[in-house]
Amino acid sequence: MGLSRSLWITGISLLVLSLALPVSWYAWPARSPVSASIDRQAWEALGQLSDQYGRSATASLSGDSWVLVFFGFTHCADICPATLNQVTQALEHMGSEAERLQPVFVTLDPERDTPEHLARYLDFFDERLLGLTGTPEQIEQVADAWGIYSRRVPTGDSYMLDHSTTLFLLSPDGELSRRLAGQGTGQRLAEDIAEGLSG
Repeated sequence: MGLSRSLWITGISLLVLSLALPVSWYAWPARSPVSASIDRQAWEALGQLSDQYGRSATASLSGDSWVLVFFGFTHCADICPATLNQVTQALEHMGSEAERLQPVFVTLDPERDTPEHLARYLDFFDERLLGLTGTPEQIEQVADAWGIYSRRVPTGDSYMLDHSTTLFLLSPDGELSRRLAGQGTGQRLAEDIAEGLSG
């Protein structure tokens, strides 16, 4: 009887844990605080970068679109492609409203993520995605200005990056509307973006 009760409690505990993990993953904060606001310095730092077509970020981001900015790197095995897929799905859920939004993927790995590599990589997701890269010094400056945590983790003869996963939704005049979770469904992200656009 004691053994059966112990097994029953263990089973219930495992069930609760399996149900709680997705919720915890969605709600888990970035490894370090991200900026509460985006100031002129942050925008100027971003403007120094180049997109996957070789254009300056300043030229690519000019206009009256809302901007969704998120950071990552193309050699990421899970979180970054999952986030890119989530953004792609959100754009599809938004329909014609997606025309008001410019999604921007900023690499934290400029040594490997050249404009050409970014172009090939982002083509797997959605043609509306704008990829930005620059020199290591420029990327470091952007990450600092936006409050993004990033740390290189050696893996054999290569490396991965541990980094913040927050998405930033900004109005056409550069004001931070809200910060969004980098994990979840495309539909949930579309709803969160829609709330920001209507606010």
